[in-house]
Amino acid sequence: MTGSGERFDILVVGSGHAAVEAALAGSRLGRSVCVVTLDTGNIAGMPCNPAIGGPGKAQIVSEIDALGGEMALAVDGSTVELRVLNASKGPAVQSLRAQVDKRAYARHMREALSRAGVVLRQGMVTDLSVSEGAVQGIVLSNGDRVRAPRVVLCTGVYLESRIIVGDVVEDSGPLGEPSAKGLSESLKRLGISLGRFKTGTSPRIARDSIHWEELRRETGSDIPLAFSFLSRPRVWQNDACYSTYTNEETHRIISANRHRAPMFNGTIEGTGPRYCPSIEDKVFRFAERKRHQIFLEMESRDSHEVYILGLSTSLPVDVQVAMVHSLPGMKDARIIKPGYAIEYDCIASNQIKPSLETVAIKGLYCAGQINGTSGYEEAAAQGLIAGINAAITLEGRDPVVLERHEAYIGVLIDDLVTNVIDEPYRMLTSRCEYRLLLRQHNADQRLTPLGRRVGLVSDRRWRVFQEKKTMLDRGRELLGTKVDGIEVRDRLRTPDVHLEDFAPVLPGLAGLPEDIKAEVELEAKYSGFIKRQEREAQRLRRYSSKRIPARLSPADVPGLSREARDKLEKYAPSTIGRALEVGVSPSDVLILLAYMKDLGARGGQGGDG
Repeated sequence: MTGSGERFDILVVGSGHAAVEAALAGSRLGRSVCVVTLDTGNIAGMPCNPAIGGPGKAQIVSEIDALGGEMALAVDGSTVELRVLNASKGPAVQSLRAQVDKRAYARHMREALSRAGVVLRQGMVTDLSVSEGAVQGIVLSNGDRVRAPRVVLCTGVYLESRIIVGDVVEDSGPLGEPSAKGLSESLKRLGISLGRFKTGTSPRIARDSIHWEELRRETGSDIPLAFSFLSRPRVWQNDACYSTYTNEETHRIISANRHRAPMFNGTIEGTGPRYCPSIEDKVFRFAERKRHQIFLEMESRDSHEVYILGLSTSLPVDVQVAMVHSLPGMKDARIIKPGYAIEYDCIASNQIKPSLETVAIKGLYCAGQINGTSGYEEAAAQGLIAGINAAITLEGRDPVVLERHEAYIGVLIDDLVTNVIDEPYRMLTSRCEYRLLLRQHNADQRLTPLGRRVGLVSDRRWRVFQEKKTMLDRGRELLGTKVDGIEVRDRLRTPDVHLEDFAPVLPGLAGLPEDIKAEVELEAKYSGFIKRQEREAQRLRRYSSKRIPARLSPADVPGLSREARDKLEKYAPSTIGRALEVGVSPSDVLILLAYMKDLGARGGQGGDG
């Protein structure tokens, strides 16, 4: 155990996805980093389903990768099956989702920490050392003190956590790990307000107790894919995921035990995630639905445990057994670990800066579920930004702050900083008003130059980036070729016209990889929409200082969302920039600007919007 005299540049509390990215970023930027965690054997664990990606989340993973983070590389090193979601929809919402071997993923991250020289220490952090409003280090439960001018709290769901299964309530972290005691009280003493959230997991069942022939096999993509811009795409297809549906008997069992459900009988106090509800919540909230789809995902090649995605529950164990046995293929299923709900402390909204440094204490950063988010990807993104800023501010450099038009990560953090987060936050493509600009496959073009300036992008990554950029430029030049007097890029705007149609007259196409050709074709097809979103982003920046008339009534502005009206009335922002800061969405701000412009044209106080 560390002694009282030991000192680091950065201390990271926790060892989950946020903590790993924070520690790697700090160490790769030349800082001495120590990770202090309740269990050094649990690195980048996956207490929920063994998967990374999906709509909104895959874009975040690619942005982490583009900036020099590790998550995408860890995914590609542990994927067992990979698929494209929303493939039939527009490019703004298409995304990859990987089912991973969670043990292989954890091994990858442990080895990455070791290579980076990050020190691991096991212990429970119970207090923060703070002097004159700045963090000085941490205090452990055994009295040891470790000093550092930067501390990143990545405590996940462990702060004063309790596990709930039926009427059994235990002070515990996920899967029997200890609850983190003491740090919540320390934060309160330091003037930080805390909230209480809840999340949950599904039962794990034994692989050899399932009648697989009664289930539907879910196959991965048959085209080569990868998450990281550094990985070679390949086909990932394994016998790893199956699906089925709940049925009337499942729902009858749940309904008959409503009085024993902690989320309905008052046992659970914290607010749960709206977009990832428990099965009992789904059955009662959507009573008209006769079935709900569930997926069975293998957790690891080295494990006999199978995760039932879509069956999150905190019902008593005997009810869980009956519920699982009612499902197709699972009449003989053995539950290895029951599903559970977990309540935990998190920081109340609006107490962190866009840099993820706390408002109250200089040098103290927070990342992940302590900030009210859910999901491995959201946590890793925050950890990366917190780790970068903890490191570079030690040199007196300005922190990295991503804007909403630059990255999904910018949307995520801006929402956390400006909005009231009253439930676990999950990234959705609908939260991103510039999602056509922020596609998964152009994340490197958007963010790798920034990562290079920060110092986190390696020479190898930079070389790969430049090679890709050269090929993209070559492809874009080809689109200027005229065929029958019309440039190819203009012809591509017709839906049923594709770049390969011009292969006979564009011999240069043959030398371009498929992903490059797909990207330049997409840019051409959606050029009008892309340019419009770029103009909207520029317009918001240009008018951020424009004053909002004091007498303007939000109720009079047609088209505003109810949320925007509520925030305009509550905060009465004086400028467009301030409206954005209090959480009015950019799309609503554009409506407001148009109204103000019209008001000015009619002789009101709106001016030129």
